[in-house]
Amino acid sequence: MSVPARGDVERALWALRAYDIAALATVSGVGPHVSGVYFAPEIHADRIRLLVAVLDDSRKQHDIAVDPRVAFMCSPGNPSRWITGSGLATRPVLDDPGRLEIFRRLVGHAPGARQFVDNLPVHPVIVDVRALTIVEALGSPPVRLSFD
Repeated sequence: MSVPARGDVERALWALRAYDIAALATVSGVGPHVSGVYFAPEIHADRIRLLVAVLDDSRKQHDIAVDPRVAFMCSPGNPSRWITGSGLATRPVLDDPGRLEIFRRLVGHAPGARQFVDNLPVHPVIVDVRALTIVEALGSPPVRLSFD
């Protein structure tokens, strides 16, 4: 598989921008774990990535440190419209200005994240999306993207 065409990536980014909360799943020796996170989608080097804030010393943080593979789902609660994806999560090593810049972009897309990043011990995580499926309506074929 190859990197999708720029138009397909832009369409996927447009679809992701309709959401600001995703269910983010991790896995570890303890088993799978899923929880809600605020996120901001963006294009970086012709790929999609999600900016997320994760609580320090949380299960999610520990799972990502052991196994960076994650999956996510965005849905308005409507079975005919949703987005699922998978990717690799990393905790970038950043100085304070870099960390604050990621949080600024996160809060710019997901204003509800402000109380989270301003009041809790969190750090940024970047999810490099590897696969994405977008279902926009029942009866329409899903959009499937794969990033190698």
